[in-house]
Amino acid sequence: MKKRILFVLMAVALIGCKENKTQPQHVSTEGQTPVEATQEKTFDWLLGNWKRTNDKVGRSTFESWEKISETQYEGIGYTLAQGDTLSKEHMKLQQIDGQWTLIVKTADDTEPVEFKMTELKEYSFVCVNEAHDFPTHIVYHLEGGKLHAKVSAKDMAIDFEFVKE
Repeated sequence: MKKRILFVLMAVALIGCKENKTQPQHVSTEGQTPVEATQEKTFDWLLGNWKRTNDKVGRSTFESWEKISETQYEGIGYTLAQGDTLSKEHMKLQQIDGQWTLIVKTADDTEPVEFKMTELKEYSFVCVNEAHDFPTHIVYHLEGGKLHAKVSAKDMAIDFEFVKE
């Protein structure tokens, strides 16, 4: 389960994948208020290469984000230990039907998973998919030059802290 969580977080932080030809799992947004896409808000604060500072000893986790267009950002996240890749995720932040959506694909997933954006501020966002086992919530925010990410569900949460490389 921890491995899956790490994959999801890395995917979210590293939107550097190519466009998937598979259809993402759709999200139940019941009880959630979707965030409408606006041109005023961008995710340019995510751009670049990030290294996790609160990793387990012997592991190194990275995320990379790039801007594809005004309506799409892509990222990739991965964790290394002793030269081996332990996990890898591909992520996309994109506008779908006028709403920002985070799409995550891990090696363990047969299909990408969609997380609808329910909150968007200048340097933070929250994405939710209550139908997914873990995580159901993904939060990113930039504070003091550090990128913070949190993946969580009812009884579990994992915090990530990254600095730019």
